Amino acid sequence: MTTLKAQRPYFTGNTSEENAQVLADPNPTYKLMYLDIGSVGATARDIMAFGKANWSSYVPNEKDWNEGKIPAPFKVLPVLTVSSPSNGKEVVISESVPVDHFLAKRFNLLGNNEWEEYTIKAVYNNIHHFRERSLTTMSYTFGDKKHRLEHYLKVVIPNFIGDHEFHLRANGSNGHYLGDKLSLADIHLVSLMDHFLTLPVADDVIAQFKKSELIMKVRERVEANPEIAAWRKSEDWKRFNAGSIAIYADSAPPGYKQTAMEG
Repeated sequence: MTTLKAQRPYFTGNTSEENAQVLADPNPTYKLMYLDIGSVGATARDIMAFGKANWSSYVPNEKDWNEGKIPAPFKVLPVLTVSSPSNGKEVVISESVPVDHFLAKRFNLLGNNEWEEYTIKAVYNNIHHFRERSLTTMSYTFGDKKHRLEHYLKVVIPNFIGDHEFHLRANGSNGHYLGDKLSLADIHLVSLMDHFLTLPVADDVIAQFKKSELIMKVRERVEANPEIAAWRKSEDWKRFNAGSIAIYADSAPPGYKQTAMEG
């Protein structure tokens, strides 16, 4: 859905100070507006589950979206609405990276000091960029892109894994990128793997990750969190996962069977 006609300004009657007060509210409610898939909405959902947030998902009606009845700042999703019960006001945060960063800061997933915060964000950014590049190489691997997929499997993914093993090893090989607790980087890596698991070429791609004990240990740490584990067993999570499988179902190049893995 990229045909949204209506655009929403960030200023909608509140002052800058009032908007900041909404974000500082200790007990806000959150509503994440995104498509009926995982993709770039998955990390935010995991974080809100982890933080035991008062949150909900909103999937816009396609007709209303295309007719411009659901405005967004840059005419794309996701959009996170933060509402304050204290003053009855709300603000929106748009684009997946700011949404993830905001929620990670809110739920203490950015380390214990400024250096840790920017180190975690750097790892997050590398993971995010890797996923975005994959969209034209693996996620939508129609016909003539088969050779690109082969290069990804043989060169790009192993290089990515090697880079991340380097940093995981430097942190003590404990299943975390930094310190001994979950961070935004840990959760985002699992989100990346989840994305690959919904592709028709899932078996070939995830086999590369399974070769790495360090990478798989991060996945174990994330999935061991009780709140995230419960969220991943929910019907909503299963629906989003199934939506991702459906949207990529026809993207496999010739010679590949459908191997996306159900949640």
